[in-house]
Amino acid sequence: MRRSLAKKVLCILLAVGAVCFSLFAAYAADTGGGGEFYLSYKKYVEAQNPDGTKTVTYNDITDQIANLLAEGLRRYEAGAEREGDDGYYKPFTNSYGFWYETSGFEKTVMGYISGARVNEVELQFSNMKKAVNSGADVAAVKAEVDTLVSMLREDAVVLDALFGYTVEEESETSSGGGLVWATFGAVFGIILREGLEAILIVGAMVAYLIKTENKRGTRYVYFGAVIALIASVGLAVLLYSITSSTSNSIPQEIVEGVTALIAVAVLIYVSNWMVSKAESEAWTNYISGKVSDSADKGKMWALGFTSFLAVFREGAEVILFCQQYFSRAGEMQHGYLAVFGGILAGLAAVALIFVLIRVFGVKIPLKPFFMATSILMAVMSVAFLGSGMFELFLDGRLAETIGGFVQQLAGTIPALSWMNGNDVLTFLGIYPTWITLGPQLILTAVTVITFILMLRKNKKEKTPASQGEA
Repeated sequence: MRRSLAKKVLCILLAVGAVCFSLFAAYAADTGGGGEFYLSYKKYVEAQNPDGTKTVTYNDITDQIANLLAEGLRRYEAGAEREGDDGYYKPFTNSYGFWYETSGFEKTVMGYISGARVNEVELQFSNMKKAVNSGADVAAVKAEVDTLVSMLREDAVVLDALFGYTVEEESETSSGGGLVWATFGAVFGIILREGLEAILIVGAMVAYLIKTENKRGTRYVYFGAVIALIASVGLAVLLYSITSSTSNSIPQEIVEGVTALIAVAVLIYVSNWMVSKAESEAWTNYISGKVSDSADKGKMWALGFTSFLAVFREGAEVILFCQQYFSRAGEMQHGYLAVFGGILAGLAAVALIFVLIRVFGVKIPLKPFFMATSILMAVMSVAFLGSGMFELFLDGRLAETIGGFVQQLAGTIPALSWMNGNDVLTFLGIYPTWITLGPQLILTAVTVITFILMLRKNKKEKTPASQGEA
């Protein structure tokens, strides 16, 4: 009888043990192997690598982000409160601003893989948080988390192989020249990509001033560009000190977004002014009809301010990106040579584009040149509007701060998901979200209508003048 009772007790204990083991195993699987989670990359480094001797790989970073997201998912499923350190939302939101960006993952992907890939990943972060905020079921949130971690893992494998962090093949890429050339290409690509928007605008304005025999006005454009470079250095230092102390890079996105939206307003103004002078008679009348130099100076200052915004918007970001590559340059042979070489080659390419715009722009007949320049300004204003809204509402967390319908607009439009990962669309600030596409479509419609009205007005003003001459 006692043996029978003992067997029953033993069976019960084994059953309880099996259930506990199963629950633990399920929890471990959900949290990426039961790994410890950290709310920020800074806290992780302080705990795991205080003296900086350990190499933190991109797969390590992905593991930690996965652990953090799994903790958020566990809290979400358990019905925890939304806010607070113990709330379910902080792990989801910190995975981006306090991990993906501040760990250098984002900047490295942008340099060594592509800028479009960064935007694709950022949109997936947004989709995940949108699912959480909309109260989606656990399975739906988990699906978004799994997609995000899968994307991060894919990029981490590429980067770790590139930097020689993986043991598998010490190939040409990881062992020597391959990484140096990859670094050179990454820095060159960043300088060229970030500088291209600015130089298209600055070059077009300088060619415009020279072509209209107003060469003195170019000093306003150059002055704006130089001041922007100086301001960019100051802003980069300020942003670096802020993000170093807060473990969060959100202030950078806020500055870039606000600057982009201001640039949109100025570009629209300059574009409309240029198209209004598209007819040579209109320009002649404008020059001969000036009441005083002060009116002309007002337009020149507008061009100078446009130049400032175009350069300033990209300047601080370029400096912060290059800082990321300098920090890794010591890990590779000829690393500093690769970074400096990429910077110089990128600046040379940007300078060449500027010279080509200036030389060939001056040779284009007046009316086509005015039209081409005003259209360029209009296109860039649409691009700046898209990227500015993206920076503010997605990267800057404005959408999730407002929540509700606004955050729904910040998610990927399923039918347009094919737009993800396209470098050309990324350069033009076109993303598959209503929060960016909606304002762009409105601005495009307004711009087209304005252009048509301006051209009709120019034609009416030209006709009487032509008849009078006849």
